[in-house]
Amino acid sequence: MRVSDKWIYLAVLSIGTFIVTLDGGMVGLIYPALIDAFDSQSSDVIWVSVCYWVTAVGLMHTLGWMGDVAGRKLIYTIGLGVLTLGVLLSSISPNLAWIIASRVAQGVGAAMILSNLNAYIADIFPSNERGKALGISGSVVGFGLTLGPLLGGILLEIDGWRALFYWRIPLGVVAAILAYLILPKDSVKSTGHSIDIRGVIVIFICLSSILISVNQFGKSGIASPTVIITALLFLIFLPLVILSEKKSPRPIIEISLLRNRNYSLGILSLVFHYLAHGAVLLAGPFLLLTALGFSPGKAGIIMAAFSAPRIVLAPFAGRAYDRFGPKYLLIFGNLMIAIGLYLISQVEIDTNEYIIWIGMLLGGVGASLFEPVVTSAIMSSVPNSRLGTASASVGVGRQVAFAVGLTLSGAVYAFQKMEYALKTDWLQKVIEISALSDTVLVGAFIAVLALLISSGLNNK
Repeated sequence: MRVSDKWIYLAVLSIGTFIVTLDGGMVGLIYPALIDAFDSQSSDVIWVSVCYWVTAVGLMHTLGWMGDVAGRKLIYTIGLGVLTLGVLLSSISPNLAWIIASRVAQGVGAAMILSNLNAYIADIFPSNERGKALGISGSVVGFGLTLGPLLGGILLEIDGWRALFYWRIPLGVVAAILAYLILPKDSVKSTGHSIDIRGVIVIFICLSSILISVNQFGKSGIASPTVIITALLFLIFLPLVILSEKKSPRPIIEISLLRNRNYSLGILSLVFHYLAHGAVLLAGPFLLLTALGFSPGKAGIIMAAFSAPRIVLAPFAGRAYDRFGPKYLLIFGNLMIAIGLYLISQVEIDTNEYIIWIGMLLGGVGASLFEPVVTSAIMSSVPNSRLGTASASVGVGRQVAFAVGLTLSGAVYAFQKMEYALKTDWLQKVIEISALSDTVLVGAFIAVLALLISSGLNNK
């Protein structure tokens, strides 16, 4: 492979990264629009995101493992096609149920892409350039997450929520064609080609059950039959996952990797980091669009401030990791997120909107430093033959935390809103802002926990 080839491959992979991350920046903005379009409630439209994450989480490790044994190019390219088909179906949805079903297809495609993305990069680039390459990939993530709310707000204001889906279809088709024509065949393959069917089933049921249980708890309370049944399923299948993977000759989840300090603490800090993101994902659109009454375009610009620093800082973070190691970069990143979310939580009805801007930017700076560094730390802690599994672990941790964080934030918001309505005579707008501010404050506390976990990593 020529030196220039690996950068061409990274550029092609970056298109897929961009498509997936656009979704994360856009979809939250359409919650209020979907409530109006289909006469729904916030607890219903959240399923547009939760079903996507449930599907992606349930399949992430399986598809990462399949990339190891069947070829990352094959799984990655098919994933782009499946994701694009799902986007097409969303754009023509006649009702909310159709959107949710099409989002399941998008979750399958996203799992195929994300579970193999970092492993592909780690396979192409040597260890001394891996941090730089992952940093560039992080910049693409930042660009997608930044452009998502910016473009989403404009499209939502001009042409409605369907435009946020159908304009991505040509980009998905081009990305799939380029991946098929340009990406190299895998240079690293795991031995053995049998599929761990038992592991696939128990992992999917276990992860899906806990996500559905947490989501329904926020909507219906602990006494809900759905909450009880899915929680019991999780408790039953969690030990089965551990037992199944310990006995499997080719496990999807390498239990032995958890003995590695940087791997286990890296995954745990990543989970808490993205749990804190749930506060921004849920509270941001409702705070800006519903409570403060901003236009979709303006709300999109403010939400983009949380992602914009990634474009500049992610490559710097990757190079800094190569030189200094992960520990102190992760601590500083989580500290910035905690401060940013705390500032947003102090918003009141007459607060200057620039407080929100500053909070979003500080949180974005922290995320820009944290995300490529923790990914590099996790990927560098495992042997090359398990890069697919480690890559899937990063994706699973992110998606689980997003889903649980979104649901937890929704529960805090609903509970605090009810409490304020019962115990005060405040105006409805004041109640909305206060409940959403409390939700973001919980996110700030979770970011502090991520900071404490990050301090335990070995700095090498």
